[in-house]
Amino acid sequence: MSLAFYHYLHLIGLILVFVGFGGLLSSEGAKKAMMWHGIGLVISLISGFGMLAKLGIMGAMPKWVWIKIALWLVLGFLPVLAKRRVIAAPVVVLLAVIVGAVLGYLGYFKPAF
Repeated sequence: MSLAFYHYLHLIGLILVFVGFGGLLSSEGAKKAMMWHGIGLVISLISGFGMLAKLGIMGAMPKWVWIKIALWLVLGFLPVLAKRRVIAAPVVVLLAVIVGAVLGYLGYFKPAF
């Protein structure tokens, strides 16, 4: 599969992740929205590693990749904080947008640390 295909899948996965976060703000269908959140996380993870393989950087992954993996875990855990009411749902969504922006920056610019 081409790099563009993996990139497209990655974006679809991230859209589904944020659909799940939008479901946090809704009292109806929140459980189903969280299902989409999980599916989106899996799609973005698999397609992200597919892109790394196509770029030839799977062996010695740069620091920006490790940061993206850590932030991916944060995106996966944020709904748990909202569900257990540790953090209010609107704050979780705001944090998710910030984390998503950082993920986008890292993926687009691939900074050397």
